[in-house]
Amino acid sequence: MFVVNMPRVLLFVLFAAFVVSVGAHSTLYPHVAKNQQVDLENPPAILSFHIHITYTVFHQSVIDEAMALREKTREAFKTYLGPDCDGRYDYGYLCMIADHDFNTTLEGGPFVSGEWSMFVPVPYYQLVVPWMFQHRGNFSLIVHPNTGYEYEDHTIWAMWAGEPWPLDLTIFSQGEQTNEFGQTRGDSGNPVCLTEGAVCGDTTFGPSTLCCFDLACRKAESFPNFSLHPFSLSEYSVYRCI
Repeated sequence: MFVVNMPRVLLFVLFAAFVVSVGAHSTLYPHVAKNQQVDLENPPAILSFHIHITYTVFHQSVIDEAMALREKTREAFKTYLGPDCDGRYDYGYLCMIADHDFNTTLEGGPFVSGEWSMFVPVPYYQLVVPWMFQHRGNFSLIVHPNTGYEYEDHTIWAMWAGEPWPLDLTIFSQGEQTNEFGQTRGDSGNPVCLTEGAVCGDTTFGPSTLCCFDLACRKAESFPNFSLHPFSLSEYSVYRCI
C-alpha cells in the first residue's frame, strides 16, 4: 500500500508554485525583463539626479504645505545651493529647479500632479537624498537618475519614497536616448554644446548652453569658474567639454 507523506507533498506543491510564479514574473513585466536582458547589461552613465515632490493641486492647504517643504529644503541646504536653475542634466551645482509653474501646472509631463523639483549632481546624492527621505512629511517623492534614457530613468531606475504616483510616460520613448532638450544626437538645431572646449553649467558667463556628457562631450572636467574667469563673482563649479 502506497502511503502519501502529506507534509512532503505540500512542501513540493508550494515549491513548484514558487518556481512557476518566478518564471512567470517576467511575462507580467515585459519591459522590465527586456531591459534587464538588454539595456542593463551595459547601463549608461548617470549624469545627475532629480528629486520630485508630488502633491495634489485641488486644495490650497496642500499646495501651501508643499511650498513650505520646498522652503524648508532650501533652508536646509542653503550653504550648498547655487542659484535656482532650469538645467535638466548637467547644470554643474546643486539647485532648486524653477523652470515651470510648480504650483498649478500639469503640462509638460510626465507628472499628472503638482510637483516641485531639485537638481542633484552625483556627488551631492548622499547629502541630499537621505535628508529628503526623512523630511518629506506627508508627500511622496521620486528620485531618478538622468542618463538621457528618460523612460527608463523614470521607471526601472527610479526610486520612490512614500506611495508611488502615476506618471504619463507616453511622452518618452523606451530605449531611446535624448539630450535634455528632448533631441537625439545629430538632430538639426541641437542646442547642446558639442564643441571641444565649450563651457557649460553656469549662466554667469557664456555660452549658457548645457552639456550632456554622454550625448555631447563624452568627457568633461570640473573646475570653479573663477579659475577661468578670475573676476567672476560666482564660485560654483562648472564643466568644460574635453
